[in-house]
Amino acid sequence: MKTMTPVPPSFIDSYFQPIAVSGQPAAEMSGNSSLREDLPPQSSEAERVSLAEATQPASLADTVYHYLWEKIATLELKPGTKLSEAGLARKFNCSRIPVREAVKRLKDQGALDVFPQRGSFVSLIDLRQVEQVRYLREVLETHVVLEDYDRGLLDTLLPVLDAMIRRQEESIRFNRLEEITTLDQDFHDIFYHVGQREFVQYHTGRYDIHYIRARRFALGIERSDKDSADDSRNIVLQHVDIVDAIRRHDRDRLAGDLVNHFRNINRTLREGIEEDEFDTIFTNRE
Repeated sequence: MKTMTPVPPSFIDSYFQPIAVSGQPAAEMSGNSSLREDLPPQSSEAERVSLAEATQPASLADTVYHYLWEKIATLELKPGTKLSEAGLARKFNCSRIPVREAVKRLKDQGALDVFPQRGSFVSLIDLRQVEQVRYLREVLETHVVLEDYDRGLLDTLLPVLDAMIRRQEESIRFNRLEEITTLDQDFHDIFYHVGQREFVQYHTGRYDIHYIRARRFALGIERSDKDSADDSRNIVLQHVDIVDAIRRHDRDRLAGDLVNHFRNINRTLREGIEEDEFDTIFTNRE
């Protein structure tokens, strides 16, 4: 007799909360001018980072690092943006030493490109790196989900997966597209959790800055073209297909739906690099 692994309560609790039915159009995100070389730095107290309100990182360099990582990963700092070390030092009320430490860490992780005599720039999205990470994720996550299926773990997940999809549909309906990145990640995370395969995620490029930004672009969050909302909707429909295959106990269809879902990013990026609006976002486009 198979032992059923319980779904983590955090997933169940969060997805059975009442779904809000009021939403406002998502506001466009704007970069922080104090970090950009081509704009005058802003130094008002309202815009300065309060270290007392930070999450108690180990050092000031960590604070700067996490701040920049979030701005880069969400595309609030666009690929190619030039950073101002002086502006960052003023913002955090510190010397340039912790700023340079943070910049070095981000450079080592591929988030920044640093050129002598020119400065530090947010890296372009490396399409070759994205494809390598996407391939690893397709191979590993497909195996994890099918293993969950074979162990009889997925039927117990159906109510939670249905609730997740309802939350995703609500987010699109009320134009809360910013939520889709988290909701999409939650949908995939649960397959690792239910089979206690969380350690596999560290090998799927979960924290790869190029893939993170490419997924966000594919979801349409930071795009201004008319098809951006349709991209998010298409991804949610693919989630519906995956859940339907589980419900119908169709293993072959489940495998095919997973592969199709992971390759969705290829289509979106291929279309994106053909648009003039996005021709300075990507590198290694061949």
